[in-house]
Amino acid sequence: MNNMFKRVASGFVTNLKTIIQSLVFSVIIWVFISIQIFPDISMHIKDIPVSCEPTALMTEENLKIVSIDTNEVTVQIEGKRYAMSSLTADDFTATCDLSEIYNSGEYTVPINVNLTDTNAECRIATNNLTAVVRVVKIVTREVSVMPNTNSLRIADEMQIEGEVTVSPSVVEITGEESLVNSVDHIQALATYDEGDLDHSAAITASPLFFNKNGIKLVSPKISCNVSEFIVNVPVYKVKTLPVQVKFTGSKASTGFSVDELEYKMSIDEITIASPDSSIDNLDAIDIGEISLSSLTLKDLQGGVVLPVDLPEGYKNISGNKSITVTFPGADNFGQLGFMVPSENFTIINKPSNYDVKVLTNELTVNVVGYSNYIQEMTSSDIYATINLLGIELTQGTKSVSVTFRLSGASVKAWVAGEEYKVELLITEAEEDVEETESV
Repeated sequence: MNNMFKRVASGFVTNLKTIIQSLVFSVIIWVFISIQIFPDISMHIKDIPVSCEPTALMTEENLKIVSIDTNEVTVQIEGKRYAMSSLTADDFTATCDLSEIYNSGEYTVPINVNLTDTNAECRIATNNLTAVVRVVKIVTREVSVMPNTNSLRIADEMQIEGEVTVSPSVVEITGEESLVNSVDHIQALATYDEGDLDHSAAITASPLFFNKNGIKLVSPKISCNVSEFIVNVPVYKVKTLPVQVKFTGSKASTGFSVDELEYKMSIDEITIASPDSSIDNLDAIDIGEISLSSLTLKDLQGGVVLPVDLPEGYKNISGNKSITVTFPGADNFGQLGFMVPSENFTIINKPSNYDVKVLTNELTVNVVGYSNYIQEMTSSDIYATINLLGIELTQGTKSVSVTFRLSGASVKAWVAGEEYKVELLITEAEEDVEETESV
């Protein structure tokens, strides 16, 4: 029994070796037959990336590829099995042919697929691969910039006065031709995060793009040559104030009381704007002074025009450039000329080291006043004062100004007109010699 089992086992081992050898020989024979009888095979290569680069002409014409509908392709290849068994997508290139693109638009272009190893024993069987490419023209042009202050909150009693400006006011934008051409202007939106604006300020602003119909373009793919805009907002405090004029020349110096001079102004008040709160301390605006000595009969009859000059930084909201002061009682006034003799000249504040002599014998002056009053006057009612205080004197002659005063307790007139001058002779004063008796 044991001998029989050993004989069977020995035969099985011998047959197993024969079976294995037969299988190996079969595979070798099958491979050999496949190569010799079926030398070429076909297979597909997937996920080959598609390259799409603009041509030199497209670059020169500022043509840009903005979209392509095909990023990867699959191709069928044919060739020797042993040559293709290790090929992957990395062994192929797929390139869009853009040689026929000369302008913007949407194009269907061929895709050329090639093996990187030109000596590989296989070929690409797939033909007529295409991609849809969208090309736009990139242009640059200038557009104007406008300030936008709609989001600003202005403090109470303050308001924007004058022109709101933006810097820069013109910029260059770059992008797709149709999009750039749709932009009519840019608005620089000023925002202030610190509450109500109570002073003039230069505010950083962000750009908003608008078309010619005033519709805002939402997130347009447009670049700008400026990254920051500054909006200058002039904020002022506004107040309406009465206007008033002052007359110079006191009764003590002229003899006439300016309080008796009735006058009216062409406007009673003006509205002004201040860059700060200093305007709160003003109750009225003094538009100027009128010197009584310069007020002639012509001025009384025609009025005196005074310019409205405000301090630097203030604005004249009313817009009045001048105010005319008129005199309702001008018909009651007249003007006469008088000869004032040198006996009526008085020198005051003469320095002790000089002798001063008046060379002018008389002056012709104009007197303006109530007609019935000046008709009763004579030259003896007019006195001239020569004040040498603050005047530098040297030997020789010198022309100096004089002022006049009318005598009387209730003077109804004054000396008016151009500046009056007299000629003086100035000599060194002689020293006092004190004689002493000799013993």
